[in-house]
Amino acid sequence: MADRNFQKKKRNTGNRKRKPVMLITAEGKNKTEQLYFTSFQSQYGKYSVKYVKTSKDTDPAGMYKSLDAYWKSNELSEKNGDKAYIVLDLDCNEQKAKLIGKLSRKSKNIQFIVSNPCIEVWFMMHFTYSTHQFMDSKEPKRELRKYIAGYEENSDIGEILKPLLPMAMTNAERFRKHYEEIGSKWLSIECNPMTDVWEIISEMEVFKS
Repeated sequence: MADRNFQKKKRNTGNRKRKPVMLITAEGKNKTEQLYFTSFQSQYGKYSVKYVKTSKDTDPAGMYKSLDAYWKSNELSEKNGDKAYIVLDLDCNEQKAKLIGKLSRKSKNIQFIVSNPCIEVWFMMHFTYSTHQFMDSKEPKRELRKYIAGYEENSDIGEILKPLLPMAMTNAERFRKHYEEIGSKWLSIECNPMTDVWEIISEMEVFKS
């Protein structure tokens, strides 16, 4: 179903060139990802960021289907600079990794942004670099509390992390090179910890004056 508010804004623009749209959706009921990504919208306005709920579709295939339908119903296009991302936790799950890889290869408009085991490894990159492997998604959350007291899912930590973004970007590149050197290919679960979240931040041109 088309987003009526979005469609109304689009019609009212007339001949003015609209701002490119960035669609982001994430799995689960928590708002961690939504709070984090939308925290950049007001300060870094290259895109109109739209956080899309995918209803009951929380598996990779269902989320892909829902976001693809949203993209088409709202007549978005890469030619207009529009982007669409599905943010997922890999949870050290090999079957999930294979499915995401398969969906990524067939996708034309949607990019998967994956963290292993979870998005909290990206948050931790703002504070430290360590190749210690996590057993599950709970462990990074516990570790993050060493740097952000009382951290829980649904915590709004965007403003805390923004000053530390340069370190996070540097650490993300260090991880990429590390796995390349040891012959571990992403999306393999052997890449632990690892994340693609930096790609969205880079696309937003956060560091551009």
